[in-house]
Amino acid sequence: MEALVARQPIFDSELRVLAHELLYRASAGHDSAELQDARTATLSVIMNACLEISLDHLVGSKPAYINFPKDLLVGGDTPLTLPLPSERVVIEVLEDVVADQEVTSGIAALRRHGYMIALDDFSFENSDAALLDLADIVKIDIMNLDAVQLERTCKALQPRNLLLIAEKIETSAQFEHCRRLGFQGFQGFFLHRPETFTGRRMPTNRLAILRIMAELQNPLVSVSDLELLVGRDTTTSYRILRCINSSYYNLPRPISSLREAIVILGLDQLRRLCALVMLAGFDDRPGQLLIDAMTRARMCELLAQQAGVADSGPYFVTGLFSVLDALVAQPLAEALSELPLAAPISRALLQGEGDLGAALSCVRHYESGDWNRVRYGALDEQQIRTAYMQALHWAEESHALVGS
Repeated sequence: MEALVARQPIFDSELRVLAHELLYRASAGHDSAELQDARTATLSVIMNACLEISLDHLVGSKPAYINFPKDLLVGGDTPLTLPLPSERVVIEVLEDVVADQEVTSGIAALRRHGYMIALDDFSFENSDAALLDLADIVKIDIMNLDAVQLERTCKALQPRNLLLIAEKIETSAQFEHCRRLGFQGFQGFFLHRPETFTGRRMPTNRLAILRIMAELQNPLVSVSDLELLVGRDTTTSYRILRCINSSYYNLPRPISSLREAIVILGLDQLRRLCALVMLAGFDDRPGQLLIDAMTRARMCELLAQQAGVADSGPYFVTGLFSVLDALVAQPLAEALSELPLAAPISRALLQGEGDLGAALSCVRHYESGDWNRVRYGALDEQQIRTAYMQALHWAEESHALVGS
């Protein structure tokens, strides 16, 4: 499987590279995005840039601009949990986004976490000017405005002390005109056409990643045990080392050993990274089944966290493996027999026992709409509903990320 990302530089007035915009490509040899779904395209860019090709290889020390549609701006903390270093990534808000309450809250959360915000293809005629109060950068498609509109737009924006970037520059005359108008950034075919970078996604050993996921719930597992287990699977080892060495962690030196990577990631992040790798390995299964698995995993985990459980890891694994029979086309008891699961998880999955079983039962009843049996501990209806909505959103984004 090819991992594709296109890159187009943004220059300053002296033609020095300021940053690079990362662009979606569906296939090699094409200059356009062939875009069908903006959310999936963005998640594909993030996955390929950060985990397959390497953000460092694509942009070096320069900022990376990445387009974000509305549903990636309003989805709780999802953009904040992806491998996107706030000091290196600029969030480009697409031109059709309207500044409603959800959007402004989402952008404000990103700003609090250090992200700079750029408005893409902005114009006073077709964009929501209320977003200007939340922006650091404004990009203007000069092909969409006549000379009078372009000059008027620049004059109106300059008092806001925003970085102004002219897009779609196709001639030397356009470049010089935009420079005279006060633009500080310049992008377009005249300066540099997008170039496509290609990586290759490694195949996943399904049984190996299932065993790793099972072992990760063991509270007694040691770093040495995990190092040995993860080291047996080339794909998982590769992805973990690629992730830990990405700019997201901004480490002072490269990490070359799995032991160091596991220690730095910690169990929670390692568990989620492995869950994404696991999903990628079952790409021949129905997409909804994978979403269901991730929803159950995350909802069980959130229920446990809201109830004050100290270690929610086993709850995540319980929800994830509750659809294992459908994933591997085997009876659940037979599939579980090949995995080193702790007894409480096995009993929860097979007999519905214990607090793990209670959390899973709550999730299953919520899925089926059996509202009279939707209960878990002392949590109220609103807490359970919130857990489900957050889990579903996370699962859908996770599936889009690995399925792109």
